[in-house]
Amino acid sequence: MSLAIINGDIFGRKEKNVYIENNKIKKVGQIENLIDKNTVVIDAEEKTVIPGFFDSHTHFATMGTDVENDVSECGSVGDVLKTIKTKKLNVVHGWDETLFKEKRYILRKDLDVFDFPVIAIRVCGHLAVLNSAAMGMIDLNDLNPKFYDLEKGIFKEDNLSKISKICPKTIEDYVRGIENATKLAYSLGVTSIVDTVTPHIFRAYEKTEEKGILGVRAHLYMKAKYIDHIVAAGLSRIRSEKLRFNGIKIFTDGSLGAKTAALSFNYKGTGQNGTLFYKDEELMELIKKADENELQAMIHCIGDRAIEQVLDCLESIPGKMRHKMEHVEITNEKIRERIKKLKVPCSLQPNFLKWSKNMYVERLGDRAVLNNRYKKMVEKGIKIGFGSDCMPFSPLFGIKWAVNDPYGESISIEDTIKFYTMGSAYLAYREDDLGSIERRKLADIVILSGNIFSEMEKIKVEKTIFDGKIVL
Repeated sequence: MSLAIINGDIFGRKEKNVYIENNKIKKVGQIENLIDKNTVVIDAEEKTVIPGFFDSHTHFATMGTDVENDVSECGSVGDVLKTIKTKKLNVVHGWDETLFKEKRYILRKDLDVFDFPVIAIRVCGHLAVLNSAAMGMIDLNDLNPKFYDLEKGIFKEDNLSKISKICPKTIEDYVRGIENATKLAYSLGVTSIVDTVTPHIFRAYEKTEEKGILGVRAHLYMKAKYIDHIVAAGLSRIRSEKLRFNGIKIFTDGSLGAKTAALSFNYKGTGQNGTLFYKDEELMELIKKADENELQAMIHCIGDRAIEQVLDCLESIPGKMRHKMEHVEITNEKIRERIKKLKVPCSLQPNFLKWSKNMYVERLGDRAVLNNRYKKMVEKGIKIGFGSDCMPFSPLFGIKWAVNDPYGESISIEDTIKFYTMGSAYLAYREDDLGSIERRKLADIVILSGNIFSEMEKIKVEKTIFDGKIVL
């Protein structure tokens, strides 16, 4: 099969045409002699043509299973309760108190209007609220008391993985979830993703590839607690064009939304500054173990105290792997200089800028200006990839925030596209076959609805090509 794109404003290129044969780009430039009667020709009409978006941080399979349970658009606690009642849901995901007219968390007493178990998970995924019926189904001896408030029904961090067993999902649920998420991905121009998986979710990805229905390039990481299983099973050997197992996910702190990200200062109006999940020597040994077993460490660190701890460890390890940091939200000049010096790539989420003037100010006060300083990181020459964390899953949403920074530190449209394509490919060891429109690279390409440089605010995805095939 061959496919040709003509008259395109190709990102990063002067040429206007692309010729695709099977699933790879064969030529960029003059392609008239390659086109025959069997070639599908797309006239891009001078619209922007870019590599397929690569989301460097998702919860892809889970997002796909949670379509019916999503409450991210609810504008009040009452709206969430109405959704639970109408759909008779045991679990809802994505509520955000900054959107609520009440401007507060959901509480146990709110959910106690239901006599069946209900779990309401906050948008960050680091905090959930249970009603009394759900709390009656858990064994508190299995949970960390540091991360729950029984009166409010609030549970945080690793307690959530144990609570989720109340309403377990099957491998087949996740297979359907991957299929659902893939349809959404095509509509948004996403062709490659990073996902953090459990053994169940990992098996679901394997099954979709075995069936020949895996429709994105998935790069998987499993929580660090599974590292012995990962090594014993040799998962790092899984390296096909569509499915790769890259390494482990390490959480060194929590989230700003849950007030568990580890800061060097207290959260506004509290005596708390978050939590480091590892002692220095524990984190060091874990990263060393990953490195020795050729596993890339994907290290979650949001607060400046957590970021400093990670940098201390990476500085002491003569690593052979390209370990990366996730989120890297609270930084200062010293931290950014260390990141540059150590050449640590960073996966960042520009869509988080939507909270700059509400949630971040409520959590950090005047120090909110320290958060998500992308322009300063770009000026340092730090390697950056962009992702969404599914809040929401939409590269164009994140790009629009990055080029309209609420604190006046916007970055260029060109940089945002690079970070959401080649930058993310680099973070996942895919820069040789993904991330740019070049000869011999895999044919994952997106045609936008116009010229992104002159029509940014109204731009949409018009056509998505994955693996050499038109999928949108």
